[in-house]
Amino acid sequence: MLSVIPHPIQGLMLMSLAGGIYVLTFRLNELFDSWALFGQGISLIFLPAGIKHLAILLTGKWGALGCLLATYILASEFWANQSTAIIALYALISTASTWAAIVLSLRGLGISTDLKNLKFMHLPLIDLITTAAHGFTTNTYFILAGMKSENFLSNALAMMFGDFVGSFVLLTLLWLGLSIWRRPWKKPYRKEATKH
Repeated sequence: MLSVIPHPIQGLMLMSLAGGIYVLTFRLNELFDSWALFGQGISLIFLPAGIKHLAILLTGKWGALGCLLATYILASEFWANQSTAIIALYALISTASTWAAIVLSLRGLGISTDLKNLKFMHLPLIDLITTAAHGFTTNTYFILAGMKSENFLSNALAMMFGDFVGSFVLLTLLWLGLSIWRRPWKKPYRKEATKH
């Protein structure tokens, strides 16, 4: 069915889907703020990080673009006092660091782009590489842009932890889904009736 839809339209659909799910997951994640919020823009469980990882893993540039736009929209809310340029650059750095880390981790682990040889043991490694790159890169940007001025290491580690937990939950669900999808469908075993 998708083959009849032109590729640019498919891409826009994927971008919209990724961005929409990212925003919805962010709203869901806000329910955890009373006990999981570490600081502005940092949650100790951050499910949208997993959505961003999945969107990039499954749809590449279109998923990244959807998450970038969603990040920009949401960051404009919680950093309303910052300029448009600072928020746009934050969204770009956040998305680009995640994308670059995913690409590098897949190559480093020898995982094909179709994810056919993805194993469960790869998930924590991909997650660790990606969340470390994202946590340290974005917190470096926060300091350089004057959005935060102290506690670089604790903020970076807290962001990394929250992204790791949120991503691992959703990447585990991806792996389970792929495992079910790859499993050959077997007809249920039916015992033949014997004649006496």
